[in-house]
Amino acid sequence: MGKVGAKLLVMPMAIAAAFATQSASADTLSLSYLGPAYGFVSTTGVVTSPAAVTSSPAAGGFLMQNTSVPSDSFLAWCLDVQGWLTSPATYSLLTGTDFYTGAAGNVKIGALERLATAVLPYVNTKGESGAFQLAMWEVVNETAGPYSLASGNFTVASATDGAYALAGGWLTSLNDGTFSADTMTLSVWKDVNARTQDLAVFTTRVPEPDIYVLMGMGLGLLVWSRRRNKLKDAATA
Repeated sequence: MGKVGAKLLVMPMAIAAAFATQSASADTLSLSYLGPAYGFVSTTGVVTSPAAVTSSPAAGGFLMQNTSVPSDSFLAWCLDVQGWLTSPATYSLLTGTDFYTGAAGNVKIGALERLATAVLPYVNTKGESGAFQLAMWEVVNETAGPYSLASGNFTVASATDGAYALAGGWLTSLNDGTFSADTMTLSVWKDVNARTQDLAVFTTRVPEPDIYVLMGMGLGLLVWSRRRNKLKDAATA
């Protein structure tokens, strides 16, 4: 697995920085679909319950673009397995906790962020991209029991390019606690007009600069205080 996955992964940070310079009232954006990030794997027998809708969606990451700033492109993932992607479309950026609410939502967010932390920096092929998408769909749609592509609320009969077995292995690692680290944050581009898919993006958490400033000030005061006490002791000796 090479470096391309890591490069695409950090693109949401760049686009977020660009958005921060816009007017605070600009809470929606037009996003365009540029194509598959690494290619799509083919699937068969994809079933979501309780609607029991069966389909054969292509699985893999999307390369998306801010329509107003063509230089801003980023990696995104489908949340609506039975939906269609329309481009361009208008989206609003939400935090994971704003999109998935309550106790069940927290479970989904935690599992998605642990999955992304463990494997997303190394996703660099069509099969890996498809596997990550399949594993995401399982986490998003499952309501009870262990994560598995073979049973539960979301099942898949097969997927090409080794994606089925790879996704299954990752889900096993989620189930048994192997994937325990959680250093990525889920955000969701929510479709504003109910005409396209909602999209997930993951970014690596970066400590706030202010934390380092405060730590530095605290250490500086500690050193100054100790030196002052030493000088007082020397003066009274």
